[in-house]
Amino acid sequence: MKNIYFLIIVLILNLTSCDESDFLDKQPYDKITIDNLIVDYSTFETAVNGVYNIFQQTYYYNSYYTILPDLMSDNVLNNNYFVFSDIDKYETKADDKYAARIWSKMASLIAQSSIVIRQAEDFDFGSKQEDANKLIGQLYITRGLAYFDMQRLFAQPYNYTSDASHPGIPIINEDIIGIEIQNPPRNTTKEVYAKIIDDFNKGIDIIGDDNTSVYYINKNSAKALLSRIYLYMEDWDKANSLADEVINSSNYTLIPNSDYILSWSQDFTTESIFSIVNLPTDYSRFSSVTYYYGYKRFLATDDLFDSFDDNDVRKNLISDNKVLKYTSSTFDDNIPVIRLSELYLIKAEALAELNDDEGAREALNIIHHRAIPDAPDYTESGDVLKDIISEERRKELMFEGHRLFDLTRKKKDFIKYSTSLSTPINITYPNNFTILPIPQSEIDANSNIQQNQGY
Repeated sequence: MKNIYFLIIVLILNLTSCDESDFLDKQPYDKITIDNLIVDYSTFETAVNGVYNIFQQTYYYNSYYTILPDLMSDNVLNNNYFVFSDIDKYETKADDKYAARIWSKMASLIAQSSIVIRQAEDFDFGSKQEDANKLIGQLYITRGLAYFDMQRLFAQPYNYTSDASHPGIPIINEDIIGIEIQNPPRNTTKEVYAKIIDDFNKGIDIIGDDNTSVYYINKNSAKALLSRIYLYMEDWDKANSLADEVINSSNYTLIPNSDYILSWSQDFTTESIFSIVNLPTDYSRFSSVTYYYGYKRFLATDDLFDSFDDNDVRKNLISDNKVLKYTSSTFDDNIPVIRLSELYLIKAEALAELNDDEGAREALNIIHHRAIPDAPDYTESGDVLKDIISEERRKELMFEGHRLFDLTRKKKDFIKYSTSLSTPINITYPNNFTILPIPQSEIDANSNIQQNQGY
């Protein structure tokens, strides 16, 4: 990942919010010295904020990464707009510029986190050491999350092979990143997930408990995210246990039905666990999630809208196919990464897979009754219950970047809708194109990387 991982060395020197669209097209190959990036606690804090800033960029959570998993599924279609037009039609090419920029952004975060961790762990912060350790813990989690996000988008799901031996993404050598050029091969998916789990466990061991801000990762948000990761690995016991820990922490409560729609115009709510902050000074304007959905560049599908009961409050987040989850007039909506409602759905799915249908229904009905207060309880069991849980995930988490991953990890076929095609596309599992190509620029720069099948 030669051309990508060295891109971050310049990014490290640019720790304030900016639009890097022009910069991303450059491919620096010369090594740039980054010694003494951290000289005191203040510069360390700045470097940590620089890592969080990458989450905030157009090519990551503030736009592309949040939109794509819905666009590549049955939830969203491209309204004859030039952005993602090939991806929308499942005609993505190996040199797709959007895939390359997303890969670049995630790789930047992984590399930047690694460099800052390495330097911080070698630095003596004196009286601020305990505070520094908490920040180091956050960096382990941010790196693990970036690995997880990249793995989901550029590699097949964990259960694609029985032993997760299929190609995942490359894992970098953290000891030499930023010092020597490296061309890592792709690791197996099992190895990538082991790395993700290791990063999360290291981070959780030293991260702080402070819940005063939903914009910085803490012990609860790290456990919530780890619960999601175990769900993807089909480790049902651990997924359920961690979801339970966060639910029972008493730090979060579900928004009531009467406030649900209004809550989407607020910066955060009582069920916000971790969100990406956007300020008026650093939003992405005409490449933000808010712009793309608000100006109907991307539309909710009729299939999604028609799946709702008329009394379901969540149906009001779609109007004439327009998505209404992101409504800021200044294009600076904060992006929810994980909310309390998802943990109830994780718990429901995990318990259903563990054949505890009663426990699964109890968790599921909490979300169901929030959406439709007078609805009868779900009473189904077995595979029918599992399908209902999947549908509740679709409705509750729509437009938050989950749907494609839920379909592929559950090995579901689906219909892809597009305004550019006269006939919808039947996507059957497994499918080469439910993941993005490894950018051609990476293949050209690193002979050790193999392309995804079909590209």
